[in-house]
Formats: sequence, C-alpha cells, structure tokens
Amino acid sequence: MASQTRKPRVLIVGAGLGGLTLAQCLRKQGVPFEIFERDTSAHSRFLGWAIGIHTILDDFLSSVPEDLPPLKESVSHLAPLKLEAQLAFHFPGKHLAVNSTPEWPIIRANRPRFRNLLSTNIPIQWGKRPTKVEQKEDEIQLHFEDGTTATGDILVGADGINSFVRESLLGVPNTQTLQAIPSCIVVGETTVTGEVFERQLSIAHSSYVVIGTTPREYSVFVGLNHVSADGKSGRYYWFTQEKDPMIANEDHWSKSASREELYNYVMNLTSNLDPRFSEVIRSTTLDELKPQPMVFRDAQIENLPVGRITLLGDAAHPMSPFRGEGGVHALRDALNLGKAIAQIKSNNTDEIKSLLGPYQEEMLSRGVQAVRASRGQQATGISGETIDAKPPVVWGKHAVEVPDETIILEDVLP
Repeated sequence: MASQTRKPRVLIVGAGLGGLTLAQCLRKQGVPFEIFERDTSAHSRFLGWAIGIHTILDDFLSSVPEDLPPLKESVSHLAPLKLEAQLAFHFPGKHLAVNSTPEWPIIRANRPRFRNLLSTNIPIQWGKRPTKVEQKEDEIQLHFEDGTTATGDILVGADGINSFVRESLLGVPNTQTLQAIPSCIVVGETTVTGEVFERQLSIAHSSYVVIGTTPREYSVFVGLNHVSADGKSGRYYWFTQEKDPMIANEDHWSKSASREELYNYVMNLTSNLDPRFSEVIRSTTLDELKPQPMVFRDAQIENLPVGRITLLGDAAHPMSPFRGEGGVHALRDALNLGKAIAQIKSNNTDEIKSLLGPYQEEMLSRGVQAVRASRGQQATGISGETIDAKPPVVWGKHAVEVPDETIILEDVLP
C-alpha cells in the first residue's frame, strides 16, 4: 500500500496518567487516536497514591485542550485546605523540606482526581486486554482478549510497569526486564482527624521521611493522599522500608506472614521513633494494613527498536519512588511524544521513524538517569551525618533546612 498523506492513527494502550496526557495532547492537535484500558471501569482497581507534579506545569497547560477543568483546584490532595505542597525530611536536630513556591510551583495530585481530569472528553475503551500485536509494513494490528481488533499507524505502550507492549516490542518477559529493589516494604493506610491531623500537617503538608534511630537500617515514609471535603480529616498512607536483599525470594518470611505478624514487625522496627512520626502507623488497624509487603521494581532500558511501536512512562523506565519523579517523567514523555506525533504528516514508515527515533533516544536517556538516581538514593541511604554533604533530592529539588511549623486547622480551612 502506498503511503498516504494524512495524520497518523495512534493506538494508545493504557489509560493511566501518561496515556491520558498523550490522548489530550493528540486531541488538541487533531490527531486521530484510540485509547484502550484493561480495567473494566475507572474504579475497578486501586490507582495509587498522590504524586508530585513539577517542572512540566507550563508545558502541560500549553499542550492540552482548554476545556479541561482548572488543574490545581481539581487535583490537589490538599484541597480544600489553604496549604501548599511540601515534602519534609526529619533527622535529629534537622528539619529539611522541599516546598512549592511561586518560583518553583509543585502540585501534589491525588491520582483518581487527576485521572478524572485527564479523562475529560476522552472516549476510553474499557475492558480491552491486548493479547497480540501484528506489525505490518504500513500498519499495526492490535488484538484483544474479547476477540476484537484495532488498526493504526502507531502503537504506544502506556501500560505501566508490567507492560504488555514492552514485552511484545522487546521479545523479553517482564520478569527478566524488571529488577526488585532489595527492601522489605510494609504498607498501611488510615484516616486521622482533629489534633492528630494537625500534628501530621505540621510535620509536613504533604509527606515526610524519617530515618530510623535503631541499629537496623530503615526509613519511614508517611504521605497524605487526600483531605476530606470538609477539610477536617486526612487519608494517610505509610510504608516502612528496611534493606533486605532476600525480599524477592519466594520463601521470604513476609510472603506467608499474617497481618498481625507484619504489624508486630513494624511496631518493633519503629519502637524507638519519636511518637509523632509513628502516630499514623499506630492509628492503623490490622484491616488497614496491606496483606503482603510491597516490592518496588525498576529497569534500565537503554535501547528500543525504532519503528511504529514506542513506549512511555513506567512501560519504558519503571523506577522506584524515592525521588518522587516517576509520574513527572511519564507526563514529560507524553508531552514530548505528542509533539513528535503532531509533526508526522503521513503513514510512511521512514517519516514515523525519523520523528519517533529522537523521542525515544531522549526519553530513554533521561529515564535511565532517573532510574539510577532513584535507586542510588535508596541504596546509599540518608542520615544525619551525611545530610549536609548530600541533601536528598525530591520533586526535582534539593531539600533545604526549614523551621518547624504548627498547623491549626481552623487557620487553614476555607
């Protein structure tokens, strides 16, 4: 078939934040697309916790259609409180933080709220689980579990860490591509109110990290996922992280542990913490504890074939969350890919390669650096002794020393 002078038809697999951002960019540019999601609805599974959005805000707002709701007001995890995003680190005698400022704006977005905003006027096809990709000379055919097919000029895998499209493109199982982060990570989630909520907001508006003071090497992360509509309570999640090179083993003790055993492990691990920093953990019931530890995985993918299939976000550069960068890199990928696809004027393979090749080269280089930096921050650890020489980096900035704060709810309610 001769190449046709027209905008390419784009198939997007995965209606997460990256895939939907790409869809919005293409919608603004008038590029035809279809977006497929394996979930049966927007609420069929847990979407993850809040993420920090930074460095790409201006580019994002200029790249998506103007009919989207206002970004910060719609997605902020702090709404309706009059507070700005803040991630803090607490060490003996030191309080460091990264704050949103007018010069460096940061929005910490609740994922379901953000996904809802990005879904505006996007016809998501739900319950579409891909089973096969056929790459022909001048088109891509995508087959689904329900027996249907879709045909396009370009296929984008935005389908997360266990990407089907990545496996098809590389011909390598995800189990061989992904590497486990060597840490035992126990996770819980609970709601706090009143003075407990005020104390947690005073420690950090959004989230904080504390390094354990026992001889065991561990850290605690506590994050606010969202505030109630009346502003009087907050839904928090937390995880403890202790280095453990055996975590990926099937016979690791945690794989068969009961919730009570996991909880006792966490209580013992954090027994010497300042009570403020273990308050959310102690407020968590056994039913609110995740039944198994979480295993973070990453991958350093340095090369991809250049053609009609490409990747973005966790499908291309899955990374651990220790620098709070994964979500922003997925959005940057989507913005850059949207601009590249908008320049393609036909379904000619050479033209497609000439524009997707540079996108992939920049995306993979940036992604590998971010994966290494995040894994490195976890591997080297942070302590009161090293903090001055090497302050932690989160949300794209080095944390700096800040004064303690006392939050009173009535002062920050609308």
